[in-house]
Amino acid sequence: MRDTPLSNCERDFLLKAIEEKKRLDGRQTYDYRSIKISFGTDYGCCFVDLGKTRIMAQVSCELITPKENRPNEGIMFFNIELSPMASPAFEMGRQSELLVKLNRQLERC
Repeated sequence: MRDTPLSNCERDFLLKAIEEKKRLDGRQTYDYRSIKISFGTDYGCCFVDLGKTRIMAQVSCELITPKENRPNEGIMFFNIELSPMASPAFEMGRQSELLVKLNRQLERC
């Protein structure tokens, strides 16, 4: 995603908020958003409510027989999908630069 330059008013607002130790949404430095975690009806599904943000995560796995010549090794594959509902920058069926970076970071762990 491309960085958008700030207007003078936005810059002044941000600097004043930092000076007063306030966040953009008005919370103080050590205030936190409420968090709620609930599990969906499907196995591996989870919903997280963080303030006014709602997140849905789904994990799945499949066990397969390892190769005969490498019985102690396996494969782990990650796939991240970001919904266009999260941001207009995400297109369905098309991997953004951010998505590619996230997948690579997970595979390195």
